[in-house]
This record gives sequence, structure tokens and C-alpha cells, in this order.
Amino acid sequence: WPETVKKDFSAQLHKFMANLTDVTNQAKGATVLYIPNENMESLEKAVKDKAMVQRLETTVIHWTRQIKEVVKNQDQSIAENATPMEEIDFWKFRTIDLSGISSQLERPGVKKICQVLDMSNSSYLRPFEKLAQSIQEKSLEANDNLKFLNILRQPCSKLSESDPKAIP
Repeated sequence: WPETVKKDFSAQLHKFMANLTDVTNQAKGATVLYIPNENMESLEKAVKDKAMVQRLETTVIHWTRQIKEVVKNQDQSIAENATPMEEIDFWKFRTIDLSGISSQLERPGVKKICQVLDMSNSSYLRPFEKLAQSIQEKSLEANDNLKFLNILRQPCSKLSESDPKAIP
């Protein structure tokens, strides 16, 4: 096949795999960052391969969209009239999702992609890095909130199961 067809096919395949990974794991309530299988043994070679840099930029754009969506959805998820147990569960699931994203951001594949994009002066990297830093902070916040709310889990559970007449 001609080189342009190979590059286009590879780009479309990565886009498909990213979307498939996203949809499959969304159904499970998890956010998984798709890491393309690219040959990045030599960072210098990877930076010079403009088609690869474009594919990696597309990946980072997809990650950025995924993470922004998670943050947006989680900021809107808890209602003002939520019960204490619903609030605790909200922070539990938020902690799990944000911690999962946070740990994925530390994976070698993600780091290598960021290195290649940094070396190629990609304009998409800085916004992604800011968002990644925000995820780290939100993950710590969610973890702290859950830690303190878990202290209330048992009393709130007893209250929710009690008959109103039995509550002093």
C-alpha cells in the first residue's frame, strides 16, 4: 500500500480504538485512556515522524475531551436534596474514577507520548498537562472528602434504616 494510505489507515484505526475503549469502559462506569501502540523506542525518530506526532496529538485531544467530560459530569452529579448516603456514594465513585485517571496519567506510555509531544513543541500538550494537574488535585480532594465522610457512613446508615419514631 502507498505510505499515505498506511498513515491514514493507522490514524483512523487509532481513532476507532480510542472511541471503542471509551464507550466500552463508560458502560462499566470507568474512564480508560487509550494508549496507542506506536513504536517510540527512539524519541528523536518519533519526533521527526510528523504523521506519528499528529496521531499522538489526536490521542491527547481525545484524552482531554474524556477528562473534561468526567469532570463536567461529576460536578453536576450530586443534587442538593441528596441523602447523606447518596453524598457518600457520590464521593466514593468520584474517588475511584479520578484515582483511576490519575494513576493512568502516570503510566509509561502516557509519559512517553507527552515526551514526544513536548520535544515536537505540540500546542496540545500544555492544556493537557494543566488538565492532568487538575485531575491530580481533584483526586486528592475527592479522597480527602471520602475519608471524612466515611466516618459518617455507619451513623447515617442507621438513621436511614430506622423508623422515624425510633429516632430521638
